[in-house]
Amino acid sequence: MGIEKTPVLWTTGAPGTGKSTTAWGLYSRVVEAGGSVAYVDIDQLGLIGPPPGGGEASHAIKAANLVRVLEVLRAWGARQLVVSGVVDPENGIELYFEGRDFDVTLVRLTCDRDELRSRFLGRGSPAGALPDLFELADIYERAAFGEVLDTTGQRPEETVDALFRRCVVENGQVSPLDAVEPQPGPVTVVTGPTAVGKSTAAFAALRELWDEGKPVAYADLAQFGFAHPGPDPVAEAAILAAVWRGYREAGAGHLLVVAREFLPEHRQVFKEVTVVHLDADDATLTERVRRRAEGESALLAGDELRGAPPGVRDRVAARAIAEAGGTRDSGGDRVVLDTSGQEAAETAAALLALLRR
Repeated sequence: MGIEKTPVLWTTGAPGTGKSTTAWGLYSRVVEAGGSVAYVDIDQLGLIGPPPGGGEASHAIKAANLVRVLEVLRAWGARQLVVSGVVDPENGIELYFEGRDFDVTLVRLTCDRDELRSRFLGRGSPAGALPDLFELADIYERAAFGEVLDTTGQRPEETVDALFRRCVVENGQVSPLDAVEPQPGPVTVVTGPTAVGKSTAAFAALRELWDEGKPVAYADLAQFGFAHPGPDPVAEAAILAAVWRGYREAGAGHLLVVAREFLPEHRQVFKEVTVVHLDADDATLTERVRRRAEGESALLAGDELRGAPPGVRDRVAARAIAEAGGTRDSGGDRVVLDTSGQEAAETAAALLALLRR
């Protein structure tokens, strides 16, 4: 039997409480059970600069984009939606979902201060940020939004178990999405094989542009592809277009996209696209795979390399080398940057020079 409103299970809380780990675990469990499900990290929907800060403007941009993305996923056929990320403690989330076909369950994860400190430092966060962390935890407690789930002493899988029973596991049929009207540019897409350094270079260049006061937005296409059954490039393209509309409304004048592959389905949603392809030799790719496995990059949902054993690293390095070789003779309208032997700062500088032009 179908459901009238699409359920949304949203995990939130202070950094270190496990909101992203739990949400990803729920998404993975529903996938394993055969359900139609999608996962969205709301932090990926507010990457616009110069950054509006952590206040109301930032929350409003993220929330508005989240609703746009969830509408796309609902139309696509997802039967369960899982969201992780911060909530505006002043305004909550009810305003953004009023009158829409979503049944939202907001779960605020908490833990005692000693464990919060341990988790926060254990993931590599600086000790100097602890006062701000505890202040944020106090703000969330005073706001008292959502259902509270105390995770003190729990392993991540135990927290997932506690919430999995709240999820809908239903195998739904994917529906064809309506064609997306081509969006205006300019849009720059950075492509390249696995671990070549796309995200690192692009985000470093982005921060430089923000420091210069340039109104640029950022999107990691891989973070828009967590939908089962999938992958579905048409759905990814629709989400990308929806987020870009939101960023333009918020004042962005340029979109910087990172994508391992920029397929025709992705390209057709933009009127004006410049593709910059990062390449590297075999030795460089192998070294960058090792570095990423050892934690020399931001930890994002779906990262297959963070903490991976040598056998997995070898397989990913072999795949990256094959990807690089397969695209060198593909031609197409793109700019190629050879990053062999470069440090991340050198690659970022070369990319930044192209973006400024």
